[in-house]
Amino acid sequence: MIEYRNPQGALIRSFVLPGWGQFYNDEPVKGLLYGTAELGLLGLIFYENSKAEHAREMYLETGLASWQNSYDNHSGLRRTYIWYTAGAWVVGMLDAYADAYLFSFEAENTRFDGNAGFSMGAVINF
Repeated sequence: MIEYRNPQGALIRSFVLPGWGQFYNDEPVKGLLYGTAELGLLGLIFYENSKAEHAREMYLETGLASWQNSYDNHSGLRRTYIWYTAGAWVVGMLDAYADAYLFSFEAENTRFDGNAGFSMGAVINF
């Protein structure tokens, strides 16, 4: 019996928790990679947010331009990491969807291998 995976189910799993769709598709290494990458990027967003807020508070307290520059730098990095995280999230969801769609491909292909061929009448059979 050929085992199948639901592509929409894999997509939703990856949407809810990064890497879950890959685990659903029996791809634990990919699941760990996607999960670690996406959660690591989320951590960087929170880190840069904390640094930006500290710089903003220090600028309001002291009025020094260096704190304003620090705030601009950290908020720019925060925005960049937000985009990276969104991109990684979408790629992870699409990967889970594609893997689920192709999950049974090898088993189905093996089943039809015996019938594959080309013939020209009864003379030549490849």
